[in-house]
Amino acid sequence: MAFNAPRSFELTVPSRLDALEAVQCLVTEAAREYHLSEDFAYWMELTICESMINAIRHGNRCDPAKQAHLKISLNGSQIEIIVEDQGRGFRLDDLADPTETKNLLKPSGRGILIIRSFMDEVHVSETEGGGNRLRMVKRLPENPS
Repeated sequence: MAFNAPRSFELTVPSRLDALEAVQCLVTEAAREYHLSEDFAYWMELTICESMINAIRHGNRCDPAKQAHLKISLNGSQIEIIVEDQGRGFRLDDLADPTETKNLLKPSGRGILIIRSFMDEVHVSETEGGGNRLRMVKRLPENPS
């Protein structure tokens, strides 16, 4: 008897915020394939959309000539999400803390906080082409349904 592992989901979009609709559709499809609960799927979609917004807006500076890439995979009992852009790069440690009083009223800066709050692992590295690679891991609950 062969075991059919759930497939990976991949999407490459131009750096325009209207591409988020395609991202949401892909996340919905992955959540259905992986049999995720409604609550888990909601937080996964929020996290992925935040990371794609960061890739498009901050990484690629909304340059439609640049692309953002998303890959969602189920590896055993965890979901791995990779988001790549073609931007200059950043270090997680260099980001301002959005919970500090001086940053509370800023209109942006909470995406990474949301991502770190939901994900079990968050790593940033450079891609071979010089862009950013955000790797996130979320362990599945004992009963994901």
